[in-house]
Amino acid sequence: MPGERSAEGARRAVADALGNLSDAKVVFSQQLADLSQATLSTYGAVADAFTEPVARRFGVTCLSLLLTYKEATDIDVNHEEPGDTLIEVPDDKGQLTPLPFKACSVDQMRNALQRKRKPASTKPLPPEAETLAEQYRDAVSTRFPKGKGALVNVSVRNQKGKAVLDFKGVPLEQVDQLIEALTSQVPSLRRLQ
Repeated sequence: MPGERSAEGARRAVADALGNLSDAKVVFSQQLADLSQATLSTYGAVADAFTEPVARRFGVTCLSLLLTYKEATDIDVNHEEPGDTLIEVPDDKGQLTPLPFKACSVDQMRNALQRKRKPASTKPLPPEAETLAEQYRDAVSTRFPKGKGALVNVSVRNQKGKAVLDFKGVPLEQVDQLIEALTSQVPSLRRLQ
């Protein structure tokens, strides 16, 4: 089978590379060129946490999601028998149902994990904050027009009911232009307070 041949090649490559750990990444990239570094890291994390029979039984994707769920929730996982670990799986209406890991599909694991990652507050931003954020966005886009050099992106997000502005792509030598754009909006900020 192709998987066995790749696995055997990987085992030999790892054994050879163990003499020189700095070459391990190179060996992996040569022997397993069709796998991304992210995939290799996922496989490595699962292999480090679970035995091969457990990985065959539950699958690498589900076990990887379980490891991420464990980090997000601080639950205890029996690495020899993870199947009995209870996962809070949301249904279509958002109601949580505890299911044993062995009964969860990949989609259910993703939904459970997504639910745990959502912010505690879904309080909408006040209209004044959205208006002010738009004014800042407009001021920055005036200083950094599209098609004329730097591609500066300003986005607003809701972080637990507070408006947060994110600035991306500002060249270091043009930070003063960003400061000018933002300070031009200070009177608007005072009106908000």
